[in-house]
Amino acid sequence: MPLGGKALKKREQNKNEKLGVVTDDAILRKQATAKAEVKCSVCMQVFKVTKTCADQKNHAASKHPKQTLEELFPGLEIPA
Repeated sequence: MPLGGKALKKREQNKNEKLGVVTDDAILRKQATAKAEVKCSVCMQVFKVTKTCADQKNHAASKHPKQTLEELFPGLEIPA
């Protein structure tokens, strides 16, 4: 008796899971819409990149006042 659609899909998902391939739509959607992250080069704290970079500015002002934003977050485009 041939396998039904559910059984074939489950087998394929299990095979992909062993290979490390993600087939879950919710996980793929979450990864696609995730915001980029940037690390402080001094303390390695991770921040989400936003339009205004407010978290990065506050962090630089309070934790590392002697360094500039460019030194702390190299490669980050910071709006004025």
